[in-house]
Amino acid sequence: MGLSGFFEILGLLVTLIIILGIIIIIISVILGYFLVKKNKLLFPEVFLYIMDNFHPILLKLCLMIGTEDTFYRIGIDFYNRYYYHSFKGAERKVLILPHCLRDVRCPAKLGINGVECVFCKRCPLGDIIKVAKENNYEVYIIPGSTFIKRILKEKKPTGVFGVSCYRDLFYGMNYLSRKGIPVQGQPLLKDGCIRTSVDVEELIMRIKDNR
Repeated sequence: MGLSGFFEILGLLVTLIIILGIIIIIISVILGYFLVKKNKLLFPEVFLYIMDNFHPILLKLCLMIGTEDTFYRIGIDFYNRYYYHSFKGAERKVLILPHCLRDVRCPAKLGINGVECVFCKRCPLGDIIKVAKENNYEVYIIPGSTFIKRILKEKKPTGVFGVSCYRDLFYGMNYLSRKGIPVQGQPLLKDGCIRTSVDVEELIMRIKDNR
């Protein structure tokens, strides 16, 4: 095969990739529209495959017509809806809480399983943990993503509920989804890595609902 033949094949491949990308974008826009505007999940398996594997393309599209947070909100909402029933039926659930919800005067120490809450009532974590344990969750307050990977490896949960900022929550849910682990997530009301906040009442309600 000559050089001209090579470039012809290369051009064909590039064209096919572009066409595939356009098809993915069109399908995603349609499915995303029904999710956001009509509150319906259409072809959830198709949307799951696209969201799991082509989220960088979807993010770039969203940046053209909206914001980064808009994309993360749609992704989180989709994963919550898609995995709701399978998460509810999971036998070994874990709740992952971010250490940034702690009060700046928090006396708790970092241990092998994350921050060990001492229930000092200076932040809402103690109340959240109590409710979660009453509903058969294992709870971890973590300072970073490496803890999550170790928890997955050692504890082998069949369902994970995460609380985090929009960006980290989406990528965490995406990571778990690609591993086939049912997931639920709740974004922080205020992020910034210190003195963050979450809707405690809503979180507790969802923890009880998903027991």
